[in-house]
Amino acid sequence: MSLDTTRSDTPPADRSAQVRATRVDLAALHRLAARFGFDDLVWNHITARVPGTQHAYLVGRFGLLHSEVTASNLLVVDSAGTIIEGDGDVNATALVIHTAVHNAQPDARFVFHSHAPEALAFCALDCELEFLQQDAGALYDRVGYHEWEGLSLDLAECDRLATNLGDNKALIMRNHGFLTVGATAGEAFVNMYYLVRAASVHLQAAASGLPRIAQNRDMWEKARDQYEHFAPGVYEWPALLRLLDAGEPGYRD
Repeated sequence: MSLDTTRSDTPPADRSAQVRATRVDLAALHRLAARFGFDDLVWNHITARVPGTQHAYLVGRFGLLHSEVTASNLLVVDSAGTIIEGDGDVNATALVIHTAVHNAQPDARFVFHSHAPEALAFCALDCELEFLQQDAGALYDRVGYHEWEGLSLDLAECDRLATNLGDNKALIMRNHGFLTVGATAGEAFVNMYYLVRAASVHLQAAASGLPRIAQNRDMWEKARDQYEHFAPGVYEWPALLRLLDAGEPGYRD
Protein backbone atom coordinates (compact mmCIF):
# COMPACT_ATOMS: atom_id res chain seq x y z
CA MET A 1 0.00 0.00 0.00
CA SER A 2 1.41 3.39 -0.96
CA LEU A 3 1.41 6.40 1.32
CA ASP A 4 -1.24 9.06 0.88
CA THR A 5 0.61 12.09 -0.41
CA THR A 6 -2.37 14.15 -1.47
CA ARG A 7 -1.44 17.06 0.81
CA SER A 8 2.13 17.45 -0.38
CA ASP A 9 3.61 19.46 -3.21
CA THR A 10 7.10 18.66 -1.96
CA PRO A 11 9.50 17.02 -4.44
CA PRO A 12 10.09 13.31 -3.67
CA ALA A 13 13.73 13.83 -2.67
CA ASP A 14 12.81 16.56 -0.20
CA ARG A 15 9.90 14.51 1.13
CA SER A 16 12.22 11.56 1.70
CA ALA A 17 14.51 13.77 3.77
CA GLN A 18 11.53 15.03 5.78
CA VAL A 19 10.37 11.49 6.50
CA ARG A 20 13.88 10.52 7.58
CA ALA A 21 14.09 13.54 9.92
CA THR A 22 10.69 12.70 11.40
CA ARG A 23 11.78 9.12 12.02
CA VAL A 24 14.89 10.33 13.85
CA ASP A 25 12.90 12.78 15.95
CA LEU A 26 10.31 10.16 16.89
CA ALA A 27 13.01 7.66 17.84
CA ALA A 28 14.61 10.38 19.95
CA LEU A 29 11.28 11.03 21.69
CA HIS A 30 11.11 7.36 22.69
CA ARG A 31 14.67 7.35 24.03
CA LEU A 32 14.09 10.57 25.97
CA ALA A 33 10.87 9.19 27.42
CA ALA A 34 12.91 6.27 28.76
CA ARG A 35 15.61 8.56 30.15
CA PHE A 36 13.15 10.83 31.93
CA GLY A 37 10.95 8.05 33.28
CA PHE A 38 7.99 8.84 31.07
CA ASP A 39 7.79 5.28 29.67
CA ASP A 40 6.06 2.14 30.99
CA LEU A 41 7.72 -1.12 29.90
CA VAL A 42 6.45 -1.76 26.34
CA TRP A 43 3.33 0.35 26.89
CA ASN A 44 2.64 4.01 26.15
CA HIS A 45 2.92 5.20 22.61
CA ILE A 46 4.31 8.17 20.77
CA THR A 47 3.38 8.86 17.16
CA ALA A 48 4.21 11.22 14.34
CA ARG A 49 2.31 11.99 11.16
CA VAL A 50 4.30 10.97 8.10
CA PRO A 51 5.23 14.15 6.21
CA GLY A 52 3.24 14.60 3.03
CA THR A 53 0.33 12.43 4.19
CA GLN A 54 -3.05 12.95 5.81
CA HIS A 55 -3.59 9.64 7.56
CA ALA A 56 -0.29 7.77 7.78
CA TYR A 57 1.54 7.64 11.10
CA LEU A 58 4.84 6.45 12.47
CA VAL A 59 4.55 4.39 15.66
CA GLY A 60 6.82 2.16 17.70
CA ARG A 61 6.59 -1.60 17.25
CA PHE A 62 4.52 -3.15 20.05
CA GLY A 63 6.80 -5.15 22.34
CA LEU A 64 9.84 -2.91 22.13
CA LEU A 65 11.07 -0.94 25.11
CA HIS A 66 11.33 2.76 24.40
CA SER A 67 15.10 2.37 24.77
CA GLU A 68 15.08 -0.09 21.84
CA VAL A 69 13.30 2.14 19.35
CA THR A 70 15.33 3.36 16.40
CA ALA A 71 14.52 5.44 13.34
CA SER A 72 14.47 2.34 11.13
CA ASN A 73 12.35 0.00 13.26
CA LEU A 74 9.39 2.37 13.51
CA LEU A 75 6.25 1.19 11.74
CA VAL A 76 4.04 3.17 9.38
CA VAL A 77 0.31 2.59 9.82
CA ASP A 78 -2.85 4.11 8.42
CA SER A 79 -5.80 5.25 10.52
CA ALA A 80 -7.37 1.78 10.26
CA GLY A 81 -4.28 0.22 11.82
CA THR A 82 -3.05 -1.41 8.63
CA ILE A 83 0.74 -1.64 8.60
CA ILE A 84 2.05 0.11 5.50
CA GLU A 85 5.77 -0.19 6.23
CA GLY A 86 7.73 -2.33 8.67
CA ASP A 87 7.26 -5.63 10.47
CA GLY A 88 5.64 -6.27 13.82
CA ASP A 89 2.51 -5.53 15.78
CA VAL A 90 0.78 -2.27 16.67
CA ASN A 91 -0.77 -1.60 20.06
CA ALA A 92 -4.50 -1.26 19.33
CA THR A 93 -4.92 1.39 22.02
CA ALA A 94 -2.43 3.57 20.17
CA LEU A 95 -4.72 3.64 17.17
CA VAL A 96 -7.75 4.78 19.16
CA ILE A 97 -5.93 7.49 21.07
CA HIS A 98 -3.55 8.80 18.46
CA THR A 99 -5.80 8.68 15.42
CA ALA A 100 -8.33 10.75 17.34
CA VAL A 101 -5.75 13.37 18.24
CA HIS A 102 -3.98 13.59 14.89
CA ASN A 103 -7.33 13.95 13.11
CA ALA A 104 -8.61 16.55 15.57
CA GLN A 105 -5.52 18.73 15.36
CA PRO A 106 -3.95 18.74 11.89
CA ASP A 107 -1.01 20.75 13.25
CA ALA A 108 -0.32 18.12 15.92
CA ARG A 109 2.40 16.27 14.03
CA PHE A 110 3.61 14.53 17.20
CA VAL A 111 1.42 12.98 19.89
CA PHE A 112 3.03 11.84 23.14
CA HIS A 113 1.18 9.60 25.62
CA SER A 114 2.78 8.80 28.98
CA HIS A 115 2.21 6.73 32.11
CA ALA A 116 4.85 8.62 34.11
CA PRO A 117 4.48 7.83 37.86
CA GLU A 118 3.58 11.43 38.69
CA ALA A 119 0.98 11.38 35.92
CA LEU A 120 -0.61 8.20 37.24
CA ALA A 121 -0.72 9.58 40.79
CA PHE A 122 -2.30 12.83 39.67
CA CYS A 123 -4.81 11.11 37.38
CA ALA A 124 -6.14 9.27 40.44
CA LEU A 125 -7.12 12.55 42.15
CA ASP A 126 -10.56 14.09 41.88
CA CYS A 127 -9.34 17.58 41.08
CA GLU A 128 -7.95 19.72 38.32
CA LEU A 129 -4.33 20.71 38.00
CA GLU A 130 -3.27 23.65 40.16
CA PHE A 131 -0.83 26.06 38.55
CA LEU A 132 1.75 26.68 41.22
CA GLN A 133 5.10 27.35 39.59
CA GLN A 134 6.26 29.66 36.83
CA ASP A 135 6.95 27.23 34.00
CA ALA A 136 3.51 25.61 34.40
CA GLY A 137 2.18 28.90 33.10
CA ALA A 138 3.09 27.89 29.55
CA LEU A 139 0.19 25.41 29.72
CA TYR A 140 -2.29 27.64 31.49
CA ASP A 141 -5.78 27.18 30.01
CA ARG A 142 -4.30 24.65 27.57
CA VAL A 143 -5.05 21.42 29.46
CA GLY A 144 -8.15 19.31 28.82
CA TYR A 145 -9.60 16.40 30.82
CA HIS A 146 -10.89 13.04 29.63
CA GLU A 147 -12.80 10.57 31.80
CA TRP A 148 -11.62 6.98 31.94
CA GLU A 149 -13.41 4.54 29.63
CA GLY A 150 -11.35 1.44 30.34
CA LEU A 151 -8.63 0.34 27.94
CA SER A 152 -8.83 2.54 24.85
CA LEU A 153 -10.05 -0.15 22.47
CA ASP A 154 -13.42 1.32 21.50
CA LEU A 155 -13.26 3.38 18.33
CA ALA A 156 -16.23 5.39 19.57
CA GLU A 157 -13.92 6.88 22.19
CA CYS A 158 -12.02 8.69 19.42
CA ASP A 159 -14.62 11.44 19.11
CA ARG A 160 -14.78 11.98 22.87
CA LEU A 161 -11.01 12.15 23.13
CA ALA A 162 -10.86 14.70 20.34
CA THR A 163 -13.64 16.78 21.90
CA ASN A 164 -12.02 16.80 25.33
CA LEU A 165 -8.62 17.73 23.93
CA GLY A 166 -10.11 20.50 21.81
CA ASP A 167 -7.37 22.90 20.75
CA ASN A 168 -5.38 22.35 23.96
CA LYS A 169 -1.75 21.28 24.12
CA ALA A 170 -2.28 18.64 26.80
CA LEU A 171 -4.86 16.16 28.03
CA ILE A 172 -5.14 14.66 31.50
CA MET A 173 -6.73 11.23 31.08
CA ARG A 174 -8.37 10.30 34.38
CA ASN A 175 -7.10 7.05 35.92
CA HIS A 176 -4.87 6.59 32.89
CA GLY A 177 -2.09 9.05 32.07
CA PHE A 178 -1.06 12.23 30.30
CA LEU A 179 -1.02 13.21 26.64
CA THR A 180 0.63 16.14 24.90
CA VAL A 181 0.83 17.31 21.32
CA GLY A 182 3.25 19.38 19.28
CA ALA A 183 3.92 20.63 15.82
CA THR A 184 7.46 19.40 16.50
CA ALA A 185 8.94 16.60 18.55
CA GLY A 186 10.52 19.20 20.80
CA GLU A 187 7.20 20.88 21.50
CA ALA A 188 5.49 17.59 22.35
CA PHE A 189 8.33 16.59 24.69
CA VAL A 190 8.66 19.92 26.46
CA ASN A 191 4.89 20.12 26.93
CA MET A 192 5.02 16.69 28.59
CA TYR A 193 8.04 17.65 30.69
CA TYR A 194 6.28 20.69 32.13
CA LEU A 195 2.93 18.92 32.52
CA VAL A 196 4.55 16.12 34.54
CA ARG A 197 6.49 18.65 36.60
CA ALA A 198 3.38 20.72 37.27
CA ALA A 199 1.60 17.60 38.51
CA SER A 200 4.58 16.66 40.67
CA VAL A 201 4.71 20.14 42.23
CA HIS A 202 0.96 20.02 42.87
CA LEU A 203 1.27 16.62 44.59
CA GLN A 204 4.26 17.66 46.71
CA ALA A 205 2.79 21.02 47.69
CA ALA A 206 -0.55 19.47 48.64
CA ALA A 207 1.20 16.73 50.64
CA SER A 208 3.05 19.35 52.70
CA GLY A 209 -0.21 20.51 54.24
CA LEU A 210 1.02 24.10 54.06
CA PRO A 211 -1.01 26.89 52.43
CA ARG A 212 -0.51 27.22 48.69
CA ILE A 213 -0.23 30.53 46.86
CA ALA A 214 -3.08 30.96 44.43
CA GLN A 215 -2.05 33.59 41.90
CA ASN A 216 -4.88 35.32 40.10
CA ARG A 217 -5.89 34.49 36.54
CA ASP A 218 -4.34 37.66 35.16
CA MET A 219 -0.89 36.62 36.37
CA TRP A 220 -1.13 33.17 34.82
CA GLU A 221 -2.37 34.59 31.54
CA LYS A 222 0.55 37.01 31.60
CA ALA A 223 3.00 34.15 32.16
CA ARG A 224 1.42 32.12 29.36
CA ASP A 225 1.72 35.03 26.95
CA GLN A 226 5.33 35.62 27.99
CA TYR A 227 6.18 32.00 27.24
CA GLU A 228 5.07 32.63 23.65
CA HIS A 229 8.52 34.24 23.25
CA PHE A 230 10.15 30.91 24.17
CA ALA A 231 8.31 28.42 21.98
CA PRO A 232 8.58 24.96 23.59
CA GLY A 233 11.29 22.85 22.04
CA VAL A 234 13.06 25.52 19.99
CA TYR A 235 15.99 25.77 22.39
CA GLU A 236 15.54 22.54 24.34
CA TRP A 237 15.32 20.04 21.49
CA PRO A 238 18.82 20.57 20.02
CA ALA A 239 20.24 20.22 23.53
CA LEU A 240 18.26 17.03 24.15
CA LEU A 241 19.50 15.55 20.88
CA ARG A 242 23.07 16.35 21.93
CA LEU A 243 22.39 14.48 25.17
CA LEU A 244 21.29 11.41 23.23
CA ASP A 245 24.08 11.65 20.66
CA ALA A 246 26.66 11.67 23.44
CA GLY A 247 25.31 8.56 25.16
CA GLU A 248 23.17 6.48 22.79
CA PRO A 249 23.52 7.62 19.17
CA GLY A 250 22.04 4.33 17.94
CA TYR A 251 18.56 5.84 18.00
CA ARG A 252 19.40 7.36 14.63
CA ASP A 253 19.99 3.95 13.00
